[in-house]
Amino acid sequence: MNPSVYSRYRTAFVEALAQALGVPASEIDSQVKPADPAHGDLSFPTFPLAKAQKKAPPAIAASLAQSVKVPGLEVVAAGPYVNAKFAQMPFTAEVIDTARSQGVRYGGGDQGAGKAVVIDYSSPNIAKPIAFHHIRSTMIGHSVANLHRALGYKVEGINYLGDWGKQFGLVAVGFQEYGVPERRKDMAHLVEVYVKANKRAEAEPAFDERARDFFRRMEAGESEALALWKEFRETSVRDFERIYARLGIQFEHMEGESFYQGKMEPVIDEIARKPGVKESQGATIVDLPYAENEPPVLLKKNDGSTLYATRDLAAAIDRHERFHFEKSLYVVATDQALHFRQLFRVLEAMGREWSKRMVHVNFGRVHGMSTRKGNVVLLNDVLDEAKTRALEKVQENIQAGKIQTNNAEELAEQIGLGAIVFGDLKNRRTTDYTFDWEDVLAFEGHSGPYLQYAHARTCNILRRGGGAPASYDASLLTLPEEQAVLRVIARLPVVVQEAADQAEPSFVARWLLDLAAEFSRYYTLGNQDRTKRVILEGNEPLKAARLALTDATRVALAAGLALLGIATPENM
Repeated sequence: MNPSVYSRYRTAFVEALAQALGVPASEIDSQVKPADPAHGDLSFPTFPLAKAQKKAPPAIAASLAQSVKVPGLEVVAAGPYVNAKFAQMPFTAEVIDTARSQGVRYGGGDQGAGKAVVIDYSSPNIAKPIAFHHIRSTMIGHSVANLHRALGYKVEGINYLGDWGKQFGLVAVGFQEYGVPERRKDMAHLVEVYVKANKRAEAEPAFDERARDFFRRMEAGESEALALWKEFRETSVRDFERIYARLGIQFEHMEGESFYQGKMEPVIDEIARKPGVKESQGATIVDLPYAENEPPVLLKKNDGSTLYATRDLAAAIDRHERFHFEKSLYVVATDQALHFRQLFRVLEAMGREWSKRMVHVNFGRVHGMSTRKGNVVLLNDVLDEAKTRALEKVQENIQAGKIQTNNAEELAEQIGLGAIVFGDLKNRRTTDYTFDWEDVLAFEGHSGPYLQYAHARTCNILRRGGGAPASYDASLLTLPEEQAVLRVIARLPVVVQEAADQAEPSFVARWLLDLAAEFSRYYTLGNQDRTKRVILEGNEPLKAARLALTDATRVALAAGLALLGIATPENM
């Protein structure tokens, strides 16, 4: 795939500046930034050059602006800055044609071609339902995977299930005490059993020991224990897959901690050789220097059972051997920061150089989540309630003549799910945020429904205008508001790269809000001045040009929403 329009002009500007200064382009590349829109599109500060050239920055900028010539750019000095502005042509035609020709793939590239990226995300525990807080790992991970796919990476998305450990022992012994045999394949019943068993284990050490003993039997390979574990695991996975299908998520690999059962001794032996292990109160720990009050990395407990750190070490080595990844990302809450710092330290101490390509993609918490009944709810309950609330608004708007749809239920599902997903992804992933129903389901403001409406509006305009034109004259798009829309569209490929590099879907979310706002500003011009209407009857050339810009906006909105995993209804 060819470089984006924005990147191509930026590269040409950097190279022209470098040639004029007699330095390598790499030396000044990081100094070229987006300009204040009032002054252009790209900007280069000359302050760092003042000492070497013994001239005032404004004088340096004036001289550079005279010598830098780039086709398609208007280069001028503004005080100490050299600014470049995209010339109306051919920039206008290039942006529209690129977006329309690439369709939903617009914004992507081939930077990752031939490279693999492993993304570990969602990762619920078996015999427990997917709770609402899993929305963060699930949707951040899904979007990060989409971003990398868009850039040509081979994505190995792994749902690393918590399917091994004492918690399963609790489910097993809990079922012996509280289970109804006829409901053994009922996920909701397994949850009831787990809650009762966990509460009892906290109050009765003997019951807790029974759970630990069951897990030891699993690790020892006892057939009866493993058969029950397998049955309950399959029940959980079926329930998980139903929710993932609803969210449009598919994993390349559905694995779990159990995948590494029987594969950990070689890893422990390797650690024993380098960096070394030692005994502590009967447990086996990694022999590393630890900070004051830092808990050690445990490989085995005093009863000989393994821990998730042991399994994560085995998993990391296995994933590198299987996928030879360019990078391996763990989309896991900030609470686990110490675990991942220690995991990477142990791997580095083992001499695994590729550990430097492993990243903990951490995220903050969601606060304030409750249903109308005031109870903390599960993810599927939240999705159901989002659809119910969205359906109420859809039906109100249908009655008011504001929405036309043949399937209110389907539209409500798209709006409800889009509201929940965007309500999460618009936030910087490392920050906590407070969930609010009115905020996430608003049809105006920074919300998923607002963006879906913006996309539907472009579809409606195109329908009323007779469809997207096959040909048009880009030079007619001279309004400042038209050029502002084009500049936002042109930025998407750059935003996608930055969002992938930083595993930060909120960059795409904020870009979508910018584009929707700029297009709304442009479209409403016609309310005050009929000559600025998009569907301008009596002037077919200008109408065609404006419909082409509308079509490019539609494509860009659809591409951005798809990266976040949000549906794009054509009627709202």
